[in-house]
Amino acid sequence: MACEECIELNAHAFRSPADLVHALQVAANEVERGVLEPVRVVEPGIPEQMAIRSALSAGALPDTVLYRFKCVVCGDGFKLFADTYHGTGGWTRNDEPNAA
Repeated sequence: MACEECIELNAHAFRSPADLVHALQVAANEVERGVLEPVRVVEPGIPEQMAIRSALSAGALPDTVLYRFKCVVCGDGFKLFADTYHGTGGWTRNDEPNAA
């Protein structure tokens, strides 16, 4: 059940690269605010970490992204996944399907 802190984070499908960028910004802001915390499913190895740092420092995004978060208040889980080139993907809460 959504709490007052994360109730505004609605599941939805991305319709454009701009929508994806906005979702990434919202997620980053909520982590910074202390409402969401990243959930590590598999810790990337040293080669993967170096590749990610290199791509980010060059201003490039990986072809796909998958981030998981948890609300620190109510425990709801969130997943942000996308094809960064096309801007497709979505944001889900507790693995519920995206709203179209």
